[in-house]
Amino acid sequence: MKHKYLLIITLVFLLEPIPAWRSDTVKEWARTLGDEMWRLSESLTKSDQIRIKYKQMNASVKKKDGKQILESSLQSVSTMLMRKINAVKCIHATAERLAYDFNFTEVKNDSYSYCSAKYSDFMYEDGSQLDRLDEGPEFAKNKSHFMNMTLEKDSHFYDISVNTNMSCIHVPTNIYYKEKDALNAILWSKSLNEIFIKNYNSDPSLVWQYFGSSHGILRFYPGMPWNMKEVDTYDCRVKSWYIEAATCSKDVIILFDVSGSMTGFKNYVARRTLESLLATLSNNDYVNVYTFKANTSEVVSCFVGLVQATPENLSTISDTLEPTDNGKKHKVPLEGNANLTEAYIRAFTTLKERRQHCNVSNSQGCNQLVMLITDYVPGNLTEVFEEYNREVVGGKTYIPVRVFTYLIGKEVTNVREIQWMACLNRGFFVHIHSVEEVQQQVLKYINVIARPMILAGDEPPPTWTHANIDYTRTVKWDVSRDVSTPDEDKLVTSVAIPAFDYNYNEHHNDARLLGVAGTDVPIDSIAKLAQPHQLGVNGYSFIVSNNGYLLLHPLLITTINGELQENYNSVDFVEVEQVDDGKGPRELGDQIKELRVNLVDGTDGNMTNVKVLFHYDNMRRIARVKHDYFFNKLEGTPFSMGISLPMGYGDTELMLKDNPLEAKQGQELIGVNVTSYFNFTYRVHPDWVYCKYHYLEGHESENAEVEIFKFLVNLSKNKIDITKKQYGEESQDIPFSVETHCGTTPLGKDDYYCNEDLVKQLVFDAKLSTPYFRDWQATAEERELARKYSVSVRFIATSSGLTRWHYIFDDEKNEKVNEQGIREKDYAGKVFGDQYHNAIEETWYKAAVLQHMISKESLVIATPLPILDTTISSRPSIRNEENDITITASYAIFYKDGNSETPAGVVGFQFLYSNFYEIFQNITNKDGDELACDNDGNYDCYLIDSSGYIVVLVEETDSKHNVGDFFGLVNPYVLQSFIEKNIFEYVEVFNYQALCPLSALSVQNSAWSFDSVFGVISSLIKWLFTEAFLIIFDFGNWKDSVYAATMEPFVSDSEETTTAYPEIKENKTISPAEDNHFFSCDHSIKLYILNQSYFLNSMILSPVVYEEEAGDCTPPYWATLVPKTNLLLVVVERGPFRFDSNCTIPPNTIPIATRDSTTSREPCHKLDLGRLPRRRLEGCYTYHDKERNITACGMGSLAKANTILLVAIALMSLLRSNNIT
Repeated sequence: MKHKYLLIITLVFLLEPIPAWRSDTVKEWARTLGDEMWRLSESLTKSDQIRIKYKQMNASVKKKDGKQILESSLQSVSTMLMRKINAVKCIHATAERLAYDFNFTEVKNDSYSYCSAKYSDFMYEDGSQLDRLDEGPEFAKNKSHFMNMTLEKDSHFYDISVNTNMSCIHVPTNIYYKEKDALNAILWSKSLNEIFIKNYNSDPSLVWQYFGSSHGILRFYPGMPWNMKEVDTYDCRVKSWYIEAATCSKDVIILFDVSGSMTGFKNYVARRTLESLLATLSNNDYVNVYTFKANTSEVVSCFVGLVQATPENLSTISDTLEPTDNGKKHKVPLEGNANLTEAYIRAFTTLKERRQHCNVSNSQGCNQLVMLITDYVPGNLTEVFEEYNREVVGGKTYIPVRVFTYLIGKEVTNVREIQWMACLNRGFFVHIHSVEEVQQQVLKYINVIARPMILAGDEPPPTWTHANIDYTRTVKWDVSRDVSTPDEDKLVTSVAIPAFDYNYNEHHNDARLLGVAGTDVPIDSIAKLAQPHQLGVNGYSFIVSNNGYLLLHPLLITTINGELQENYNSVDFVEVEQVDDGKGPRELGDQIKELRVNLVDGTDGNMTNVKVLFHYDNMRRIARVKHDYFFNKLEGTPFSMGISLPMGYGDTELMLKDNPLEAKQGQELIGVNVTSYFNFTYRVHPDWVYCKYHYLEGHESENAEVEIFKFLVNLSKNKIDITKKQYGEESQDIPFSVETHCGTTPLGKDDYYCNEDLVKQLVFDAKLSTPYFRDWQATAEERELARKYSVSVRFIATSSGLTRWHYIFDDEKNEKVNEQGIREKDYAGKVFGDQYHNAIEETWYKAAVLQHMISKESLVIATPLPILDTTISSRPSIRNEENDITITASYAIFYKDGNSETPAGVVGFQFLYSNFYEIFQNITNKDGDELACDNDGNYDCYLIDSSGYIVVLVEETDSKHNVGDFFGLVNPYVLQSFIEKNIFEYVEVFNYQALCPLSALSVQNSAWSFDSVFGVISSLIKWLFTEAFLIIFDFGNWKDSVYAATMEPFVSDSEETTTAYPEIKENKTISPAEDNHFFSCDHSIKLYILNQSYFLNSMILSPVVYEEEAGDCTPPYWATLVPKTNLLLVVVERGPFRFDSNCTIPPNTIPIATRDSTTSREPCHKLDLGRLPRRRLEGCYTYHDKERNITACGMGSLAKANTILLVAIALMSLLRSNNIT
């Protein structure tokens, strides 16, 4: 035994050699501060008493099954989504019937009227009339065909003024509503009103319902005025819900002519044609654009093969072809002759490589297209098509790639040849004379691709889009109550089904689309069904598409600096989930790739014990933890849903052994009014569903607290049943029919639903917290200690989403709740609950729970942190209204039951930095002490938190450092010593949704070309000669030809002319000084973690880390953990010291752009994402045998048909009809 004591004494002396008086002093300072803060916390929060109260109220801890939570969420979400699918099926079936029965020739008079979203007069409920900014076109001044509409604000539709008894019509600007096809669609679709209303009555969670016709007419419900604050360029036929329903996935190569003849007006029209084509593509498509003249090359050099048609990639392609210098300088020079043969061969070869996994004889094979934009072809190139676009399978010849040709310009030659190319390759030909025709002509290809699906005669499957923004809720429209809410909350996915024009097809030997029916599904409504309260703190749910893109994830960013990001709906799962595998930027380890494959494939499974880098507080703090992932597919969609639960506490939850009967059977049973627990300060989580009415109108509440209070009143009176669910158990096995599924189960206006478990937990938590937060029972000594720290407020937040607080010295800020649930207080400003109402999602809640996993009896003390990303325009000050700094201390209450524990809540308090600074100085600066923290002394002193940020600092008077600064920027040599001693470590995380200034480009304008002086002169001469030639030979239309930016609308002699035209889009000018000074890039961020276990698990009580003497790279310092906190007390001798120039400096926490993401503006560094596995959508038809009987391939678009060509094509078709598909 004596030897054992001797060993311990020896170890103590070895680890802390003499002299150690400075270490002892620092240790004493830390102990004094830590003990006082813990005592203050206990007196303010009553955490021990609350923990005992859980036991007294007979709470217990139970294990929760991640798979079971997911399955429960999936069932609720699947039922909701099936309701949406059925609603769209009802619109689809009704539309096909109405169109089939409608006889346009019977409309003999002009007595029709309809709600025009753009031109009808709209009256608000207060009697005022909608004030249009302009009078509109001449025809709109005659209101005889436009109904007058009344509007009412509807809380279900985000307080937008709508008419739920009527749908409205949107007609694209370039279409005249009296044209035959347009008017036909307006008239036959009028009776869709009935099915819209029936759908809404049976499923009030429906939002916008709509039908877009193949002629561009959109009928939408409920009716409301269109946004006319800007030029209306909307056309439903280029929206993702329409395109994806009508065409399915496509591989597309566009051949863009950049030869010497494609200058001036023709180049402008060609670029607008390309832009319109690209607008019809979506995330499910792959595309590339090849420019061709003497040689063929990719528009964007790094876009090799095909790239995914994300908005970012499409924009990159378009921008690269836009000229600079006011439209005079082309990045891709227009010169030489066009070698179309090489271009076609390159396109067909690339597509053949892409379809290696496809069977061309399968009717659901690969959907591949080549689109040619040119003003001239040298011949029909039959031999090229025979060699490169024919495949023989089983003695039958197939044409795997459709060819669409777009002839640009008024005076053109070799029209027969370019028609031939399209007609003999299952495509379509159009001749575009002017920019006004572009949209209408481009959209014709959609119907051609849809032919096999129409001819198949099967019920078309519903299609789902990736995430899109609901613009009616944004500042762009400025008509909704939630304009100021984050755009992440305004994301929707759309479900759509194509409808076929059976009447037309029967009479014209054709296969034509009628249009597409659809509805929007808000992503946040799915998130609410994912039971966030059951996932618990630091757990979350997510939804991933078949492409691996996110629809729902807490780290998804849609808007930066008020601007919607170009790639907001193509953020990949692997761009936000960061596995702790030590990989560099955009390097994927096996584990994250496996997880992504499971999600993309819709696998039913799980991955446990996954090491992740869990960052929070806007990517300024991090924890190395392990999570369990559970995932499965969402039936009837191309999506998968998953949940992520933290290990160690994410698999447990609080269980109420005794049902809080007052929450279930009400006042009459036990004589307790549950609202008595809610008659003072509280907030509930604003996004969680406790109880809600199906129809919000007539049940509006000014906030979530009033809403739940009304239900609690009825609960106390035993008037409601909290077991009612939003969606009951519905069988999905019953075949759909209009009779059984359309509007057959209307809900009452007062019908409601509740989350039984969440309501019970809420009442339990309110009851438990009431004795401790209605007021503060404290001794005089405790009150004096609170004044010493200038404590303003104490608070509690619980796993049920309840937040309570109590201002201990400012009673005017404490709220009372009256009998109607309305909160009342004497203070007019914001209080704690107005700033912090998200309970388990608040940073101080997350941090407290994470700290508990390190030290069970420990406070998290933190200050606000500055935003270090300089691209963020709004970077609020860390100081409060009094120019002081608010410090927050929080502590997690884990309730233990047997061997299990679970996070039940977090308590805490807020106090002022100025008082904390004074207390710190009083502890560390006593008269006569050689070691003291003083502005004019010999030592700098710091309190830094577990992430390496400064909470308190005492430095020289003229110091420029501030609270919230990273310690490594203040004293890098000490931090480096900490790293070497394993006191701190840092990890690298990546923000793949960041922005960078143009100045960050290492090679600016990489896609641009620069000419020599002689080249410029040569190009100028050629340009002048060409323009003069065009003017001479097109003198009658010279205004339309010379400069596209000054064109005036004109009426073409094409059959597709329209009466009203959109505003002409001017040439873009891309330059380094353009208005958008940022581009999408990746940030590398180094974040730090304090190794608290070094201090907590040491054999020595509160060990001190130190360097007594100055070294080559380190000043003398002493550091120790402040007991029962996350703070490190650091004392550094001031010096001066001269350190070696080779000393290692630790990286700071400022975001730094990665090298690969800043080599150019093009998203070349993201292309590997497009090569990750994708799940091909089902129900994609690529050909049908009967398609050969349809002769329409665009030849009728010419005023003069070439008889010889028609005969030749007919003969060719007869010769090949027996064996070619």
